Amino acid sequence: MAKSLGIRRNPVKDEREAAFKQAALKVFSTKGYHRSTMSEIAMEAGFGKGTLYWYWKSKEELYFTLVKESHDEFMGVLRVASEMDANALEKLLWLGNEVAGLHYRNRDYTKLSWKMRAEESEAFSPEYVERLHRNSAEIKERLEEIISQGIREGLFPEVDAYYLACILLGLLEGIEIQWLEDPQSFDLRKALNMVVRFLESYVKLAGDLRISIDNG
Repeated sequence: MAKSLGIRRNPVKDEREAAFKQAALKVFSTKGYHRSTMSEIAMEAGFGKGTLYWYWKSKEELYFTLVKESHDEFMGVLRVASEMDANALEKLLWLGNEVAGLHYRNRDYTKLSWKMRAEESEAFSPEYVERLHRNSAEIKERLEEIISQGIREGLFPEVDAYYLACILLGLLEGIEIQWLEDPQSFDLRKALNMVVRFLESYVKLAGDLRISIDNG
């Protein structure tokens, strides 16, 4: 019986691809999409522009390769959090620590995300604009699942879970901006932890008020 040879990896090709992606991340996160060129990216990686086009047929394709990697990593953390055997607050606390770790390990991806927000989405192909909308919807959907769990557990008030998920995402984005502007003195992990602790304090206060009313 013949043995399957499987897919053979090309180490040189893989190393070049990784070098191009690292160079692209540095250039895009510094200059933004529109002000960056494939020539700059190739030069940063130490290869010719022609070689870069063997891997990606356009700047847009390369850009969204990085966007997808960043989104997939963030969604992986969200997915783990939502499937944990824990209450909603414990999930959010774990999620905050993990998200902070992602940002500290990949600061250029965080910068890329904010550069992307500043770009004119109309400049991208419709398929990529749709992908951005889908990415945003996926993140909100997973976070909404955790919020809905918290409401069922009585940890959060009876509010619209979707809107509360959007509010928490807004807080996260504001915290990201503070960290990007002042990474030396602003502790991202501490800030995210404080948000969850604030929610915990609210839950305890609400519980104490209910007990006081019931005993009143």
